[in-house]
Amino acid sequence: MRPARRGAPAVLRPPGWLTLSLLPPLLLLLCPHAARGGCGIPADDVPNATPELENLTTFPEGFIVGYYCNQGYVKIKGMQSGKHCLPNGEWTKLAPFCNRTCSLPPKVRYGVMKDIFISVSYRPAGFVVEYDCNPGYERNHSVSAQVTCLQNYTWSTPEVFCYKRSCPDPGQIENGHISIPTDILFASDIYFSCNPGYKLVGENSTFCYYKGKDMAWADPFPECQEIPTTPQKPTTTDAQGTKAPSSHQKPTTVKVPATEPPPAPQKHTTVNVPATPNQADFTTPSTSKGSGLLKTGITIIASGHTFMTLTVLLMMLVAIGYLT
Repeated sequence: MRPARRGAPAVLRPPGWLTLSLLPPLLLLLCPHAARGGCGIPADDVPNATPELENLTTFPEGFIVGYYCNQGYVKIKGMQSGKHCLPNGEWTKLAPFCNRTCSLPPKVRYGVMKDIFISVSYRPAGFVVEYDCNPGYERNHSVSAQVTCLQNYTWSTPEVFCYKRSCPDPGQIENGHISIPTDILFASDIYFSCNPGYKLVGENSTFCYYKGKDMAWADPFPECQEIPTTPQKPTTTDAQGTKAPSSHQKPTTVKVPATEPPPAPQKHTTVNVPATPNQADFTTPSTSKGSGLLKTGITIIASGHTFMTLTVLLMMLVAIGYLT
């Protein structure tokens, strides 16, 4: 009897239930985003805009990727600016929302942009901005007060349409003068001065300013008041150590006793000689004490000299009579 022949080994096959259970994981590996409900990087299909990915490459379901406008463009008000990740792994569509716009309107001389244009951010080609004049200035209606966003997204050149308003004519001040260095327009200065003999009471200058709806001078005009003249009292200055003589001087009388001549030893001869007064009155003006005494002494010496002269003459006559 021959031994039984070994047959070929049987091929192991997984049961049908196992094959079906392995199919979903394989699909997840092959299509991870679609199978898991996530999204990949959104397509760069929005004109003039760039997505904010935050360095991510996958995004879960419901995630929103925002877009921002490129330089020189601005978001159109009321339009969507983000994409949503859908359960099927797709992104929602996004219509173009960025458009070219002019930059901020230019500043104009003596003017300011009207309030209704301040908050506007989207200024496409053809957009017009209007201006008002600053306080203290008035509009020249023959000149345009607008600028326009041109097709190349630059602004038209603004014209000067605001001019300074004028203050009232200051005229002149009584007994004074008003100096106007430039003009009497808004913010200009004027100066005040007085004629000789007058003083300024108040401010020496003022300027033109905007008061409510009118133009006015900032300060009240000063006054020029006459400077009173005060008579000066004359002063007399005496030289040091000297008194001024008075206009009327009281005379001073000094009595000097007469000097009797000594008896002559010769023979007496009678000669008629004018009588010599026993006392003489001398009058000198009263000045200072020392000066009066000096003049009195001189007068006494002169009287003595005269008496001696008469005595000598008498003696000569006696001698002549004796000899004869």
